[in-house]
Amino acid sequence: MLISTWAWRSHYYPLVPLAWGLLAAGHEVRVATQPALVPAVTASGVPAVAVGRDLDFTEVFAGMIGRVADREADGVEAAITADGGVVRYAEAMVDDLVAFGRAFRPDVVVHEPFNLAGAVAAQVLRVPVVKHLWAADFTEMVPVEEAVATGDLVRRFGLERLRTDSDLVVDPCPPAMQLPAGSSPRQPVRFVPYNGIAEVPDWLLAPPGRPRVCVTWGTLMSELDDQDVFLAPRVAKALSGLDVDVVVTTDPRAHPKFADLPSTVHIAQKQLALHLLLPSCAAVVHQGGAGTTMTALAAGVPQLILPSVADQQFNAGQLAATGAGAIGAVDKVAEQVADLLTDNAVRAAAAELAGENAQRPTPGQVAAELPRLL
Repeated sequence: MLISTWAWRSHYYPLVPLAWGLLAAGHEVRVATQPALVPAVTASGVPAVAVGRDLDFTEVFAGMIGRVADREADGVEAAITADGGVVRYAEAMVDDLVAFGRAFRPDVVVHEPFNLAGAVAAQVLRVPVVKHLWAADFTEMVPVEEAVATGDLVRRFGLERLRTDSDLVVDPCPPAMQLPAGSSPRQPVRFVPYNGIAEVPDWLLAPPGRPRVCVTWGTLMSELDDQDVFLAPRVAKALSGLDVDVVVTTDPRAHPKFADLPSTVHIAQKQLALHLLLPSCAAVVHQGGAGTTMTALAAGVPQLILPSVADQQFNAGQLAATGAGAIGAVDKVAEQVADLLTDNAVRAAAAELAGENAQRPTPGQVAAELPRLL
């Protein structure tokens, strides 16, 4: 089994439970990724292979951050273009990925959405390809332009055209939040959260005395020095006036941005895995990344999402349509959270989504069945 992912933690983490299942089922597994992600892969207990060169994610996708409303107003439609970030990531790793694949000779290639290098490698190696979704399938809305589908990315390997379907799509998203399936066959799987190395702090052992509200802002937004995009400090300050305990979990490097907050706001001093914290929370406020959205969904926690990029806007809309949360605004966040905490319908909808997720086959079950499914 060859798993291919970009060097970005939020792209890799949803794949980890399936990788564990594949290893437990006795398969040989390798995760091929750019060098920067190798420590995160090995920390998850899966063998890693460094391929290609690193890119600066925030630089490559800078034009997509904070422009959701502008893009909609301008009528700009998303697409995978020859000069876009998706192709730049593919170009950065595809040659080394194919070279490793020819040496490793996998029976199957698994890749995450938008990872064109994984799709190309499967075509070159003539093996089945499995696409593992993060959440609701935003990628179904983003076509691959002809210049990419028939361009140098595939021509260099003697291929005429990029294959855009998959032999199997592994789908962790409950139907209530998911788009209708495309042409590729889909296999439901339970979303089992993996949020990186997990250590339970002492303060989390005791139940909270008041409703606990989590504020988190994902892996990308925590690294941006933009107060109009990294909204967590403003959100935490706004919520400090409510009769709740606020827990902020972000990259420790962002902690200096949370200054002069009252004692009702607790800043987790170490990176805190969300799946440890959220079961004790009455609500969560976040940016709308797929990993955060799905971890909260699995925990049955009402969500308030303040999106800044297109995929976050999509996730927020899909989640809000289920009734398990809402799309927020930073200047109304305290009022909106107060509403979430007293809305029985929202809590019921969140519990229903968690129940749907729990009824789906586990990653271990899907891994054991994968040879038959293919």
